[in-house]
Amino acid sequence: MRVPILRIPFTNKEILSIQNAIEDVLKSGQIAMGKYVAEFEKRFAEFTGTKYAVGVNSGTSALEIPLRAIDVSKSSVIVPTNTFMATATAVVHAGGKIVFADACKEDLGIDPKDLKRKIRKDTKAVMLVHVGGIISKHYSEIKEICTDSNIILMEDSAHAHGATIDGKKAGSLGLASGFSFYPTKVMTCGEGGMITTDDKDIYEHAEMLRDHGKPDHRFNEHTEFGYNWRLTELHAIVGLEQLKKIDWILRERRRVAKQYDEILRDTKEIELVNIPKNIESSYYKYIVYLRNGIGRDYVKKEMKNRYDVELTGEVYADPCHSQPVFKKYPETILNKKDDKFPGADYVCNRHICLPLYPGLTDEEVNYVAASLKKVVSQK
Repeated sequence: MRVPILRIPFTNKEILSIQNAIEDVLKSGQIAMGKYVAEFEKRFAEFTGTKYAVGVNSGTSALEIPLRAIDVSKSSVIVPTNTFMATATAVVHAGGKIVFADACKEDLGIDPKDLKRKIRKDTKAVMLVHVGGIISKHYSEIKEICTDSNIILMEDSAHAHGATIDGKKAGSLGLASGFSFYPTKVMTCGEGGMITTDDKDIYEHAEMLRDHGKPDHRFNEHTEFGYNWRLTELHAIVGLEQLKKIDWILRERRRVAKQYDEILRDTKEIELVNIPKNIESSYYKYIVYLRNGIGRDYVKKEMKNRYDVELTGEVYADPCHSQPVFKKYPETILNKKDDKFPGADYVCNRHICLPLYPGLTDEEVNYVAASLKKVVSQK
């Protein structure tokens, strides 16, 4: 049996709906920032439970724009080193300096103890990253730390469409949040991103910055240095279609994850990520840790060659602070040379991610899990 890394299922009905909407756009002559973008923003704000949503061209710009809106220039932003590089580079491009913090093994999120150690006089914001779709069980503690230190809590929700903690959704937990709609994400537009916030100033600033810093897109007057960060009508159409079935997408992901849990729970060679009952993961990834010195490269090779199962990319295999770009531009980070990241080292070196997406059959999930059990038991 062959189990691919990813499938993105669109039904014939969905394809027809997308085609009809695209025809409508092409006939209207307004291909960017029209009625479909506006509708997508409205629906996504309703989905996350926020007052505002701003569609942009990528998840990366959805992170950078709010950082520019709160003006992190001449300030530092604390970022977990176990995240995608876009989280860190958004800080740099917004004019700030990065302070990397360690991660927690149990949920792959930022370590609140190390967060306290990393706060500086110039720290303006903390980026809470919901890695793999898991909201940190330390969220309340992290929020309290930020409040007590007069620091802004921001979210990177690129993995976390529909994830919740105590019934509150990702995207509504900080001052502002950035989502990604890249093809591998929980829901996709092909490309694109969304900013969510309850803050009117950030909302208005984001609308201006995404359109070259123009307060009113109808006039060629620029009051800020913005970029072309606009979302097209075509991407919004696909996003709206995905939103129609987001509840089904999340049910499917959670179904697959539950099945993996049941099959793999007693496998002594691996350790599952235990998600507390008050947290619902979006299951962007299904993550397990390898025990007893079992090598990830060996497991991935054996799963592919022996069973035709290709494991997905990690979250993440290389901590951000180790990236060569920071050796080239050391002035962009403010960490001490002797800073250690034991939690992130464990996460980055020991985990694998199993195939997980809507439409995986019970037979396929059983096959993947059984194959993994055979591979790790024979090492």
